Amino acid sequence: MKKQALFVLLLIAAVRAAPGQAVSVGALGGVPLIDRTTGGREESRPYTIGPSIEVRFPGRLALEADALYQRLGNSFTFQLDNNITVIGAGIVAFAARQRANVWEFPFLGKYYFRPRTSALQPFIGTGWAFRVAGIHESGKDTTVDSNGVAQTFSFQDHFRSDAQVGATFAAGFRYRISRLDLLPQVRYTRWGGSNDPCVRTKSG
Repeated sequence: MKKQALFVLLLIAAVRAAPGQAVSVGALGGVPLIDRTTGGREESRPYTIGPSIEVRFPGRLALEADALYQRLGNSFTFQLDNNITVIGAGIVAFAARQRANVWEFPFLGKYYFRPRTSALQPFIGTGWAFRVAGIHESGKDTTVDSNGVAQTFSFQDHFRSDAQVGATFAAGFRYRISRLDLLPQVRYTRWGGSNDPCVRTKSG
């Protein structure tokens, strides 16, 4: 599964807002610019999507809350060469598949360098993000006992990770086209605790 110590997300938000309106609602979509895998074949979806809401306060401050979804997955296979002799009992073949639905909830305070009446409004933001994942694992392994008899066992499991907290930083700009606002931006999130969003904590 992807290990993201420094998860960087390029986001583009399409937000519908009338000029001067205090609340904007829209959608976010983006791709990770940095990811780290733990081996096996990477099968994650290469994007993150979700809804977003922003509240503008008097002056140039704003508060943004998002709900971002990402589908992660990988598979791993292992098999001993047929020419290798197994001494005693042991695993000679193994295959596993993991899938995870990961939800991230960032809350950002933002500062705009230009007033909301400007067509181009650069901004920076910082805040906290919370992340949780629901994971499904399945696979099978083949073992050979000391008598040379092979047996294949299948397994599957469902579990949920603990909620993780990270510090988030953002920079970009808001560009207004009529009632449609576009917000290209780059986000950097440093997660506390484990780097992996799919760390097992309990069965369920």
